[in-house]
Amino acid sequence: MATLSVFFLSAYLLLSLFPSAAFGDSVASPILAGSIGKDCVEGAVHSGHALGKNISIADVPTYFAEPASEPAVKKVILFLSDVYSPFYINNQLLQDEFASNGFYVLGIDYFFGDPIQDNQGRPGFNQTAWFNKSRKQAEESLPKWLAAVRQIYGADAKYGAVGYCFGAPYALELGATENVIASAFAHPSGLTEDHFNKLKKPLLLSCAETDSSFPTASLRRASDILAQRKATYHLQIFSGTTHGFATRADPTIPNAVWAKEQSAKSVVEWFNRFST
Repeated sequence: MATLSVFFLSAYLLLSLFPSAAFGDSVASPILAGSIGKDCVEGAVHSGHALGKNISIADVPTYFAEPASEPAVKKVILFLSDVYSPFYINNQLLQDEFASNGFYVLGIDYFFGDPIQDNQGRPGFNQTAWFNKSRKQAEESLPKWLAAVRQIYGADAKYGAVGYCFGAPYALELGATENVIASAFAHPSGLTEDHFNKLKKPLLLSCAETDSSFPTASLRRASDILAQRKATYHLQIFSGTTHGFATRADPTIPNAVWAKEQSAKSVVEWFNRFST
């Protein structure tokens, strides 16, 4: 009986902290950003030295990057990665950049050490099965991970959620709760109209001019929903870019580099705006 009581108490705490903890509950709603496509698994590999650490939170592998000094306001970015995981060098460097701007950054590895790049080219690899498995893992691990993060940093910290591709739905689902100050995404996948209809917090949409997962018609529909609901949002579209520009831009193309850097800068400024 004691074990059952603990179980139900834990479940109650998770749902009270994160009422949208049933991640991915928008299946019946019209789709705006599709599932993982070929553009989600292509792009340049960046070079650099990662400064963060590999830690575990609630038994979930997590990339952790911290600011050089304790900021006056404790600000935390929940980094919800693309299919390459938070431990991919591109994503590590991006998280380090956020940390250098005064944020504690936590990147959950809902792939549990099995990112897409470790499977590409493997004989018999079934991308659909991998994707479904990964979504299930994310939906199961995120609520307990988020609850543990809040225990570590406290209810008074300023939390922001940013999602890239695979991670975008979770950033929006968190934005439908009172547990973040704002949300952001770049080149999303897996979004429905409900994600925008249920949004309560400010949203930054960092978008590519050409995006097979989030085409122009979907982007316009999303912005129409936000405008009709009088939501607080900012939409930026970078010319000459495609899906993945914010994490896998080609470093030899000046426009691509500029767009990537401006997207990251916008995320920092967006969360700073609502952290005071």
